[in-house]
Formats: sequence, structure tokens, C-alpha cells
Amino acid sequence: MRKLAVTLVVLALGLMAVSAASADAATATCETSGTIKLSPGLSNTPQVQNVSVKGTLKNCSGEESSITGGKYVAHFKTEAVTCAVLTGAGAPETESNIVFKWSPKGQGNSMGTFTLPVTEVPGASLGGLVESGLFEGAAISGSVSETYTGGAKCGVSEGKKAKKVEKGSFSGSLTV
Repeated sequence: MRKLAVTLVVLALGLMAVSAASADAATATCETSGTIKLSPGLSNTPQVQNVSVKGTLKNCSGEESSITGGKYVAHFKTEAVTCAVLTGAGAPETESNIVFKWSPKGQGNSMGTFTLPVTEVPGASLGGLVESGLFEGAAISGSVSETYTGGAKCGVSEGKKAKKVEKGSFSGSLTV
């Protein structure tokens, strides 16, 4: 009986190694673009921002992957920040999540964590981890450039109260 238990443990460890190896082998790199919404919006008063990101993936390629594209939605919060974050490295983030819907259909969804600095500095690094679904255990990485509507005038009063920066867009690449 003891020999059987040891054999089962060895088999289980072998299966975990095969699963990890197959998760490591599949990768996809895609062009990505989308929109960013900030709530309550950036101003000269430090506030925690609730950030919603809606992105599309296209022209995907990679090893061991049949993914051609997809969509994703990510949500996270920043620490209290002001307009100054747009010209810096970005705001520290908390409580992040992302859901990928892969194309072609039938690939299933993936969920995990996601980071994207709120900044207009070109080549911002995005990141995260796929925690379930296709590409489970894979790191999310990439580089994007973001532009925010009114970003250059964030916090600048022009006769009336300065407008908050609430919307942006991005484009670049994403790899899982």
C-alpha cells in the first residue's frame, strides 16, 4: 500500500510538471489598443482613482497558441494621485483584476491581475498574471503609450474651474 501511495505522489508530481511545462510553452503576443476611464478624474486634489480599461487584441502570434485576438476588461484602483501623475512613472495600483475573452470563439476566458500605470510617458510597461483559464500561470507583459483627453491642461484653470481628466486611450503590445 505504501509503494502505491509513493507511486501516486510521483505520478501527480509528474502531471504537475507536464501542466507547468505546457503552460510555459504557450505564448501569444498581440497588438493592443483601447480606452481608459478614470473616476472621479484627475485634478490638482489628490484622489484615489477607480480605473477601467477596455482593450482589444489583434494580429496575435505565438508558440503553441491558436489565439488570433480577443478583448479584455480590467479594473484597478490607484493610490491618491493628482495631475502630476501624467508626466511621471504612474500611480501605484491596488485591487486589480482582468478578464480576457479570446478569439476565435471556443478558446475560453482567462482571469487574473493587471497593472497599467496612469501616465502619458511613452512606452509604459503593463503587467500582471493569468490566474485561471487559457495561459494559466503566464505573466502578462507589454508596452503601451497612453494619451488622456485634456491631459496637457490637467489642473490648469482657464477662466473657470479646471476640468478633470477622466478619459484616455492607449496602444501598444501585450504578451501572455
